[in-house]
Amino acid sequence: MSAYSVEVKKSDLETTRTVPLPAVVDVVVDDQSALLSIDTFALTANNITYGVAGDMIGYWQFFPAEDDWGRIPVWGMATVVVSHIPGIEAGQRYYGYFPMSSYLVVKPERVSERGFVDGVSHRAELPVVYNQYSRVTLENGYPPALDNHQMIYRPLFTTSFVLDDFFADNDFFAAGNTILSSASSKTSIGLAHLLAQRPGMLVTGLTSAGNVDFVKGLGIYDQVVTYDDLEQLDNTQPVVFVDMAGNRPVLARLHEHFQDNMNYSCGVGITHWESRDGKPPTELPGAKPAMFFAPSQIQKRNKEWGPEKFQAELATAWAGFMAVVDDWIDIQERQGENQLLATYHEVLNSAAPNQAFVVSL
Repeated sequence: MSAYSVEVKKSDLETTRTVPLPAVVDVVVDDQSALLSIDTFALTANNITYGVAGDMIGYWQFFPAEDDWGRIPVWGMATVVVSHIPGIEAGQRYYGYFPMSSYLVVKPERVSERGFVDGVSHRAELPVVYNQYSRVTLENGYPPALDNHQMIYRPLFTTSFVLDDFFADNDFFAAGNTILSSASSKTSIGLAHLLAQRPGMLVTGLTSAGNVDFVKGLGIYDQVVTYDDLEQLDNTQPVVFVDMAGNRPVLARLHEHFQDNMNYSCGVGITHWESRDGKPPTELPGAKPAMFFAPSQIQKRNKEWGPEKFQAELATAWAGFMAVVDDWIDIQERQGENQLLATYHEVLNSAAPNQAFVVSL
């Protein structure tokens, strides 16, 4: 199949289909648009979160499909094939938000040497951070040797960085212990890496029994506890909880265990997408769980610090993470429709935590 798009059933993420697309040469590009051929993209548990929260947060709206089908967004690299926009030239490469498809037609606005914003009408009301496309050049902070790392880790580590900043901005809600569920997930690893650099902060990782050795081996958690044993945690001191798993029974057990010492509780990911049953969060003791939305904190810091300082702080933290992450996680490259579908299901059903995937259609 020369050009295609992979879609998933919104009501059943296990069900996928491959939809043929017109050949690139047959795509009509008007004078306000550009056609980008999608070269490669990352597949992580973060993409599963996009699917699970597709209706709640609006992820299905970025790349609409028909009926009960959706196109899960991914972070990837693409090359301009056709463009009628000044400053957007054929052969240029861009990093950003894409569907799992052979190509994407965009309507570039606010074009600069650093990138552009997709101004297509159905994305106008969606968070701008997902509509920005960055020019892939060394001068713009994209060294060629780190293409795979950018796709896999940049969106996840940005969330980690913003979470760390959010907690510091709020004095960690007067807590001395930060608990992270799904401690083996890449966003948790990034956050734990940053928290470990904060003196006096205890960092606790919750994980499954099968991932305990991996999580302990990272050396960034002060204590690692399985979900079965979470009631063994000291509940006499205030804590904050970052829910990367989205497992409601675990959330309820933690709140019941810590009671009023649960000073803050936020949801970020839904790696345990199949465990959404349990007591509604509004009925739990302690701080009422809230959904953490990274763009809100980014907008706050851009206003307070200015975009240049925010990017500089992020770049410094990113460099520190890049210096160590390859010691923990192996990047695997996959190619073609069959390997894409196999990789998607592998990630959907909990891939090994020491692996990361980059896929080329």
